[in-house]
This record gives sequence, C-alpha cells and structure tokens, in this order.
Amino acid sequence: MIDSDVFDFVERCRRHTATGPLLGDLLETVRNLGFEHLILSGVPLGGQKLAPMVELNGWPAGWFERYVAAEHAAVDGVCIYSAKTLKPFLWADVPAKWSDTEGSRRVAGEATEFGILSGFAVPMLSVHHWQSVLSFASSQKSCSLSPRQQVQLVTMAVYAGMSIQALSNNDDGDEGPLTDREKEVLLWAAAGKTSSETSQILGLTERTVKWHSTRAREAFGVATTTQAVVEAVRRRLIHP
Repeated sequence: MIDSDVFDFVERCRRHTATGPLLGDLLETVRNLGFEHLILSGVPLGGQKLAPMVELNGWPAGWFERYVAAEHAAVDGVCIYSAKTLKPFLWADVPAKWSDTEGSRRVAGEATEFGILSGFAVPMLSVHHWQSVLSFASSQKSCSLSPRQQVQLVTMAVYAGMSIQALSNNDDGDEGPLTDREKEVLLWAAAGKTSSETSQILGLTERTVKWHSTRAREAFGVATTTQAVVEAVRRRLIHP
C-alpha cells in the first residue's frame, strides 16, 4: 500500500453518509495489507456487553455470534489489552499475562475456524465508550507489517472512528441514548438518592424509577446504575 491510498480513503471518509459503505471501503482498502476482516467497537468493562458497543462489524457472521454468545470479550487477551493501552499493537504482542490464559488461548483457537489467525489492533479514545478499538484480522499465520504500514493502518482507523462519531451524532439528533426521564433518574442516583427517595422527588412509583434505571443500564450495556451514571456523565448527558 502506498500513502496515496491512505489519503484517498481519508478523503472518502468525509463523503460517507452511512456505516455500511464506510465499512466496505475500509475493508477493501486494508485488504492490500492482508486483512480480510475488522471490527470497531467499544471495549467492554465491568460487565458491559459487547454487542451494543459494536460500531463497525466486519467479522465473519458465525464468529461474531459465537464470540458474543460465549462472552469471549471477558477472557480474550486482545480485548482485555485494548482497554489497558492506547498504543497500537500486533495481536501476537499482547503480554503473556493476558494472552497466555486458558480462556484467551481458547478464543484464539476458535477464531481459526473462521479464518482468523492474526491481527493488528488500534485502541482509541471514544466519546461513546470508555475506550474503543479497531481490530484488523488476517488469515495469515502472522502479520508482517513495517512501521510505515502500521502508521497507515492507525491513520485509517482514526479517521474511520471519527467518521463513525460524526454519523452517530447525525443519527442521534437531539434525543441521544436516554430519555429525559432516564436522565432525571440517573441524575438523582448521582446525587446519592435511593430508588424510593427518587420516586418521591419525581412523583413516580418506585417500580417506575427502577424500570427507568434498567432502561438506562441497557442503553449503555452496563450492569449497574452506578456504571450508567458514570457513562452518562462521561458523555455529558447529565451534569451532577
């Protein structure tokens, strides 16, 4: 791949108006470097589910379904390490403390059934998640990337992430992932109020307050209301 291929992709990113064409464009471009699949997703933390965090899904369908159903993100060394660094890395370079576990080896072994043997990951800061990663996957036994090729991949990954963010903002409009009531419930939770106290403040039943809390947790893919509060604050949806 030559640098002009990268610049051409960056220029096209500005013109994409939907995620499907962007995904196809990126897949076609990185194929020149030996990558057939990719995924752009938030990195799950603290019980978060992967599926709601995926923004570009270019994995083989069967592999994505298995990965999600088996909750592989919790043990996959590549996924775990993506939450701990902002430095791009080859999958093969994930430290042994995360890659050489029984769970991580199992994930890597199952991935080979779908033609995924090696890869390169680009962790990124994210507005929507604690952190995101664009992970490129190859059927080659090992990735052989020059420093310049790694920079090319990082550049395309960053611009793809920026484009997804822009498309997401356009799609969400003024509504965002939470309703006004869900924001109110999280705001009072942030102030340390219990569901019972919040129900009295808002004039709702406690059951209704708990229902709104559940919906907010589901919107962010988190396990607890505290995590939902943190995520809402981080996204500037509420201001305690």
